[in-house]
Amino acid sequence: MKVIKQTKSVKINAILNVIKEFMSIIFPMITFPYASRVLGLINYGKYTFSVSIVNYISYIAAAGILRYAIRECARVRDDRNKFNTLINEIFTINVITTIIAYIILAFLILLWKRLAPYTFIILTISLSVLFTTLGTDWINAANEDYLFITIRYICCQSIAIMALFVLVRSQDDVVWYALVSVLGILLANIANFVHIRRSLNIYPKLIFNASIKRHLKPVLYLFASAIATFIYINSDITMLGIFQTDSIVGLYGVSTKFYTMIKQLINAAFVVVIPKISRSIVHDKEKASDKLSDILNITLLITIPAACGLFMVRKSLILLFSGSEYIQAESSLAILSISLIPALLANFFINIVLIPLGEEKNVMIATVTSAVINILLNFILIPIFAENGAAFTTLVAELTMMSMGIYFCKNVYFKKIKKSLLISLLSSFLIFVTCFIVNHLIDNFLTSLFLCVIFSIVVYGSLIFVSYKDDMQRLFKKG
Repeated sequence: MKVIKQTKSVKINAILNVIKEFMSIIFPMITFPYASRVLGLINYGKYTFSVSIVNYISYIAAAGILRYAIRECARVRDDRNKFNTLINEIFTINVITTIIAYIILAFLILLWKRLAPYTFIILTISLSVLFTTLGTDWINAANEDYLFITIRYICCQSIAIMALFVLVRSQDDVVWYALVSVLGILLANIANFVHIRRSLNIYPKLIFNASIKRHLKPVLYLFASAIATFIYINSDITMLGIFQTDSIVGLYGVSTKFYTMIKQLINAAFVVVIPKISRSIVHDKEKASDKLSDILNITLLITIPAACGLFMVRKSLILLFSGSEYIQAESSLAILSISLIPALLANFFINIVLIPLGEEKNVMIATVTSAVINILLNFILIPIFAENGAAFTTLVAELTMMSMGIYFCKNVYFKKIKKSLLISLLSSFLIFVTCFIVNHLIDNFLTSLFLCVIFSIVVYGSLIFVSYKDDMQRLFKKG
């Protein structure tokens, strides 16, 4: 087995992962407008509802294992025997949770008659759950093999895009679209299956012994956290499908698409530091503290301006990618744009600070609390305010998660965040003013969107360069 002993550059890994996530936005920008228009509002709503059901079992199958596996494998990857043993134990747990997930899905389909019209769509999308477990992509992440991850993603998604235009040609092709939507995942995990065996000489296998028990407590904490996180992210779509029409689900599906894409792109730059933070906490706590401070400052500098930018161009984005049929989604996207701020800050405190510190219990408390609040508000607000109520409950849940994350990190010292916060607020104000003027002077949404993006980049980039010239040079030299 090839054990990664060299110190891999955080800068290179971050760039590779951002490229991958950027492509994960570019590909939907190609497929999403085509699919939403071809399938129509109702059938796209059916697809969105089906995805929400499969997402529940995917979280059960994952059981919080991804975050735990990356952290633990990063700590022992230099010891071949421990690394192999850990991989086999985690893989065994993952297979068991996947079997449980499919049993639950079978009962849902058989006993909940509401799902009958969606059965074929749900079963097709659920293939991604099985292939994700067998693909064991967490091994690549733990090894920081982001070059392979990035190349694999681009190639597999390119094939899926070509299949989309061949197979999805009318409103009746919703099942074909379901298959195409997971085709990239299926192909990527087949590539993983081959890669980790041929290139890394790793052969995950099932083992059943007493040592597995040592993983159960932290995995269960993270599992509860993952389920709770998913509930407050996904329950709004599910409840919209129960209380409202497929058209309303389709509208909210458009809003969440933009919201999720921006969130994934920004999070991508920070995911790569988790293995290094986990190792630094064990060997060099002061270095870990410095890294965390840098990451928080960058998060503040990016998050608030990104949320402001999305808020200001939301109408143009909807018209460009989905058409006037979906324009009602503008209001829910406005609320979700604001939600980006607490969501990305919560991601920092939960995933980048607390999990590497081994604070699984506190993570579980924060996520379960947020989920409970989200579900209760969904029952109250969705029947009355439809997609806007769903968006508002997401905002409240993200604020709760962020607040509890900050509280649980109260003993962690973060350096020099006041300057980053002030610069972030100032740049957001300038972006708001710039886009406000452009939107009111120009009626054509394409021209308005283009100018808003260009001017905002110039204004934001200039302010950051002037304010952080020396710091940017220091960070890039550190790598």
